[in-house]
Amino acid sequence: MTTDAERECYYRLTKEAAGKGEIVELGAWLGASTAYIAAGIRDSGVQTKAHVYDKFESKIGHIDKVKAFYEKHGLDKAPTGPCLQSFRDNLGPLIEYVEPHAGQIENMQWDGSPIALMITDAPKRVPAISSVLTKLRHALQPGSVMAWQDFCHFPSYEIPACLYRLREHLEFVEAVVPGTTLVFRVKSQWKHQEVSAAALDLGTWTFDEVVDAWKYWMPFVAPEKAALFSCGMSLMLCDIGLPNEALLSLMVVYTDAAGEILKKWKYLKSKRSDLVVRYSPLFQYLESQGAL
Repeated sequence: MTTDAERECYYRLTKEAAGKGEIVELGAWLGASTAYIAAGIRDSGVQTKAHVYDKFESKIGHIDKVKAFYEKHGLDKAPTGPCLQSFRDNLGPLIEYVEPHAGQIENMQWDGSPIALMITDAPKRVPAISSVLTKLRHALQPGSVMAWQDFCHFPSYEIPACLYRLREHLEFVEAVVPGTTLVFRVKSQWKHQEVSAAALDLGTWTFDEVVDAWKYWMPFVAPEKAALFSCGMSLMLCDIGLPNEALLSLMVVYTDAAGEILKKWKYLKSKRSDLVVRYSPLFQYLESQGAL
């Protein structure tokens, strides 16, 4: 679910951060990224462990991908349910550098220790993002690095939306190519009220703010992800009750870069019936163009 470039980035960031504070991964699943994080700690020579939070359970929507991957590599017993043991097995001796914490990430506990590096995959929606940024706001101090996987994955548009409201506290570091990860450095600590569920609630957004947010982030997004990233604005406009504006937004992206976005939309149509219903005006438009 991550690219080689992303995992190599996490390795590099971890090796640089080891010894400067705690290292946290939110969302690990079967441990592909975690292995690189653990290897970064090992190769740093610093005696520490990464705190890894996950439910450690294969989601229904991922089971087909799991089975296909395991079959491709001639492996048996694809983990399609609880997978903490599979995670441990996949890490092998690198598990020495990892402390897994099983459970809902929204329920995570933190003792306040400063965090040097946070690599996030699991917080994708406002309630989880708010919870994490609230609980860890004192631990994420100026100089802390945050790598947000799925920043450019447009069904996860709530990540760039939430971080837009924290933009004054963040410094852009890099976009991982190929991949969906953007990396930031914390410039200043945010206040509790800036990351509350009420402050980040989608219902507080206006059309102009959504447009401004996507304009703000576009220079930081890798060019090859720009069209897909733009689709996130269409989804968000739908969700805040502006379907006509959402459709116009998607029409522009489709006209300019149909070839860059259709593979993902076709995948969503085939695998995510919930999104087809939720964003029916957008799917209906693409179908009317013969694109799906």
